[in-house]
Amino acid sequence: MLLTHGVYLMAAMFVAPHQTDHYRTELRALLFRRQPRLHWRDENDKRRMQLIEAVAALRPAGILVASTGLDAKRQERARRKCMECLLWELGDHHVNDVVFERRGQLDRRDHELVAVLQGRHAMPSKLVVSWCDPMAEPLLWLPDIIAGAKSLAERGDHRFWSQVESGMLVRAIDAR
Repeated sequence: MLLTHGVYLMAAMFVAPHQTDHYRTELRALLFRRQPRLHWRDENDKRRMQLIEAVAALRPAGILVASTGLDAKRQERARRKCMECLLWELGDHHVNDVVFERRGQLDRRDHELVAVLQGRHAMPSKLVVSWCDPMAEPLLWLPDIIAGAKSLAERGDHRFWSQVESGMLVRAIDAR
């Protein structure tokens, strides 16, 4: 997820169970010595190009939800709207397990939202939702890279996004 210029982005990547070990190995191989994790915002353009080329080689597929019409002070509202749309879309794509990146104290809000969505039948009942530390799960680096590339594209720099957009379903929603 990422907030940029009135747009909040949340991405999810499809990784089949038989691909997880391969993806983790490929992602860990991109780390610099003593680098604990990949994080788009911490990288310069040269490094971002290396990351997006490596990710593009994996032929990623996923969903990205872009929430527009947003006041930056209402970031959590945009997150909830994106999460609701994303969970529904993931269910439509026959996904069973969804792992979100942990955000510490803010995870409580996500847990509450999932409970509300389940109670309203606003997300598929088969979805199992969990949270994980991105230091422990390299697969969480994929949506961060994808959302980072889309964020730059939203600001007019399409160099990175153009390499991965063909595998991504993009949904635009209004967060107001």
